[in-house]
Amino acid sequence: MTDATATDTPPPKKSKAVPIFLIINSVLLTGVLGVLLLKPAAAPAPAPAKEEHGAAEGGKEAGPGPGGIGPTLRLADFVVHLRNPEVDRYARLSFEIELANDKDKDSLNPHLPKVREAFIAYLSDRTLEELRGSDGIEKTKEALFNKLKATVPSVTPRAVYITDIVIQ
Repeated sequence: MTDATATDTPPPKKSKAVPIFLIINSVLLTGVLGVLLLKPAAAPAPAPAKEEHGAAEGGKEAGPGPGGIGPTLRLADFVVHLRNPEVDRYARLSFEIELANDKDKDSLNPHLPKVREAFIAYLSDRTLEELRGSDGIEKTKEALFNKLKATVPSVTPRAVYITDIVIQ
């Protein structure tokens, strides 16, 4: 009778694939980290050239050149109830106002409660359909830009940006 515990079959061979994959993974991870950590820092952007003749015509500060963005003022988030008789809809929006210069930015700060009130009044009269899509957003930006100019005529806004919009 043969012994049931006899070792007629050779022991199973251990796979070498797992250690090889671990080594490859470690080498790749080290390489990626090395590239990220040793990558040279980006060179700082050159300072804009200063105007040699001082302030712009009329004593006002010169704004950025064409294509440049002027100083911006971020407004606190707006949460408004949209006009819809059947369903309660709410919109949360964030805005930034681009101005011609820093002087206008300082001049606008005391008028922010009036600006917020004008924006809320306009937005509360909108429906979901009027705010939906790129056309709706563009029309809203244009209307709010005109509201801003009418509310604070002493300030020169350049643009109104909608930086966040969520509708529920």
